[in-house]
Amino acid sequence: MVDLVDVLTLQHQKGRIVTDKILQLLKNKIKEEDKRRLRENMNSFIRMYHPHEAREDTILFPAFKQIVSQNEYDSLGEEFEDKEHELFGDDGFATIIDQVASIEKTLGIYDLSQFTPKI
Repeated sequence: MVDLVDVLTLQHQKGRIVTDKILQLLKNKIKEEDKRRLRENMNSFIRMYHPHEAREDTILFPAFKQIVSQNEYDSLGEEFEDKEHELFGDDGFATIIDQVASIEKTLGIYDLSQFTPKI
């Protein structure tokens, strides 16, 4: 699965670049000329993210769980949690969730019910 991992790794790198562009545009009050760039960056990220996540969830992660023991898997989970605390503090995940909610509110996309199909 080297080819898949290479593509996913590249997408992680590109996703960070796009995310940085989005966050930069959101630092100040959004000007009319910034709306187009913001929309393009968000659409670009969303277009990449849906198939990216699907491949991770249906192909990569199940295969990974087959080649490592439960003990190794649990150990990696602890390492990732330690890294999260190192990068974002003890309440890192909650802090990031709050930041995302704030951005969603700014963009008017926080209310999940607005995305429910009207059929």
